[in-house]
Amino acid sequence: MPDDLFDKFDDGYLNDLPLWAEPAAQAAMEAVCKKHRVPIDVLTELVMVQRERQHQERAHGIYQRFEEVLGRIE
Repeated sequence: MPDDLFDKFDDGYLNDLPLWAEPAAQAAMEAVCKKHRVPIDVLTELVMVQRERQHQERAHGIYQRFEEVLGRIE
């Protein structure tokens, strides 16, 4: 996970979401990610990209950014 991604996560950027705030939900998310071989940092970054652009009328370039993030899955 890129350092700036950790910085946002550490500052509570996603802590208002149950998947990151509640230990049981986080454990379930991690289990599903492991089952489907999706790195948790990829899922985290996808959610962060969406949240960063959710208030824009047009999220220009979001699909390209999603492709970049998803391209990290081996």
